Amino acid sequence: MLSFKSRPSNSYDLTCEAKAGKLLFLDGDLCDHVFELRHGIVRGVCLTQEGERQIAAFFFAGDQIGLPVSERYRFSAEAVTDLQYVRHSATRWQEDLMSACREQGRLLPSICAEQDPIFRRGMIVGRNSVLVRICAFLISVVDRLEEQDGVLAFPLTQIDLADYLAITPETTCRGFRHLRELGVISMPRRNHLIVRDRGKLATIASGAQLL
Repeated sequence: MLSFKSRPSNSYDLTCEAKAGKLLFLDGDLCDHVFELRHGIVRGVCLTQEGERQIAAFFFAGDQIGLPVSERYRFSAEAVTDLQYVRHSATRWQEDLMSACREQGRLLPSICAEQDPIFRRGMIVGRNSVLVRICAFLISVVDRLEEQDGVLAFPLTQIDLADYLAITPETTCRGFRHLRELGVISMPRRNHLIVRDRGKLATIASGAQLL
């Protein structure tokens, strides 16, 4: 992924903070900035042709979103948690990208880094079993969650998870309860998660039966 960390912030690159719930950009708005996440989680939201809201992806620290691959943003970006991010001028970002591409051939990795979470959601939702979907999602994000003494910050709501996984909040709740009963995870307090058995988590995510 293209990195800007070696260049000091200026009028083109603004270091910003945002509270949970803030909208960074709106689907269809002119794509004039790229957002490099330094801390926190963002959800990418799309509207279906029927006008239904759908969470297409979650983005984490280190991701760059709002890439100017088209004239307008292709999804809305909402802060799930408090954020720290750098807002880059899209024009400056494109100039740096072209330079990196000429020197290192890094065009596709930069673009794929934004697209991978959206593609991954399609792969997860394509699973038949609800428990498999939940485990596949957890496997995809656990290494990107903030961790302290083995406890992961897990600020995603059941409503957001249900929307992302294309199931109901009640089904999401039952799935997490089942994983706790299996000893795969525990949730010692609200918005916190411990992976007790990553091997079992990966086995369920793969669709294999536990012995």
